[in-house]
Amino acid sequence: MLPGIVPDLLLGLLALTAFDAVALLPVLLSGAVRRLGRRWPTDWLPANYLVAVTGFAATHLAAIMAAVALHGGRLQQDVLQWVAGITLGNALLWWVAVAVVLPMRGVWAPKTDGEYDGRIALTVGLLGYVVATGAALLVIVVVAIAFYAPW
Repeated sequence: MLPGIVPDLLLGLLALTAFDAVALLPVLLSGAVRRLGRRWPTDWLPANYLVAVTGFAATHLAAIMAAVALHGGRLQQDVLQWVAGITLGNALLWWVAVAVVLPMRGVWAPKTDGEYDGRIALTVGLLGYVVATGAALLVIVVVAIAFYAPW
């Protein structure tokens, strides 16, 4: 049996990974992104995609938990603003890491002969992720209001 908050964190990571896996799936339409996804850590794209999405979700969850810890264990007054800011910041940092840093270091060529620039797919994927996250947060807020509003 795991102590304290660990099961909740693991469940949160699982839920966030599942959401991210679906929300980020359109970036795989790009041949350049699929080529990057096949390189590391294995040669199998589905496994590499799952590893990348889990890393994305883990950094997202870690940032949210750090914000909660820095605010004494609660973000009651402006929780949606914090979550939205952390979500956008996490997505932007990952975009910079993949679209800017990896090509600068020679790890990935975002454009080769006959394919679209992979950075375009990453940018469209980033915008799609922001829209999907906004829609998910809106649904959560509406459900919370429906169940917990003192009517």
